[in-house]
Amino acid sequence: MKLMINGQEIEQKLPPNASLAGVLKVVEDDHVGENEVIVSITVDGEPLTAERLSIWKDRSATDFDQADVEVLARNLFAARGLRIIADKLQESIDLRDEIAEHLGQGRSQEAMQLMPRYLQVWSAVQQNLGSAARLLNLDVESLEVFDQSDPLSPQSRPVIDVIHHLSEQLEQIKTALETGDLVLLGDILDYEFSDLTDIWQDMLLQLADQFEPQE
Repeated sequence: MKLMINGQEIEQKLPPNASLAGVLKVVEDDHVGENEVIVSITVDGEPLTAERLSIWKDRSATDFDQADVEVLARNLFAARGLRIIADKLQESIDLRDEIAEHLGQGRSQEAMQLMPRYLQVWSAVQQNLGSAARLLNLDVESLEVFDQSDPLSPQSRPVIDVIHHLSEQLEQIKTALETGDLVLLGDILDYEFSDLTDIWQDMLLQLADQFEPQE
């Protein structure tokens, strides 16, 4: 079985009758540094999903021709994730506008069908930020970004304050949904989440630059 890490073949002496899981453990122990993380594994051209691993893990490594492992520094992986989720937030603007338009036109059923997708975006944003902090062994409460609402005098702002503000607005959405107050829901989406999207996009990109300083 040929082993490739970041496109480079490695010479690795493997135990006799090593299983696929055993080989991957050796790769992790011997070739992945403390500040690195395995990003993806492909075996014979197939992405090694959790489901596939559960099926293949005990098979002999000799059953396979090649394993390709992608390894990244933890800070680069965290920054990559934050930039991806910032792009997802940008894409969610059209979805938010569509929901708000349905609400404004009295099409509540159509709006409610789209709301779970929109809220899932924000759930993913929060999860991604938390995962990035854990990956780098950082306390979210220690992170700060610049509030650039006043370009002439940007002020430092704790990330936890931005998180709390989002939580408050999500709670307002929950209340509006529970009470059936669709006018309030439309106002929150139109006014609060327009600004929140900009604030969070900027914050995520600032954090990505902190984790992966640009030369």
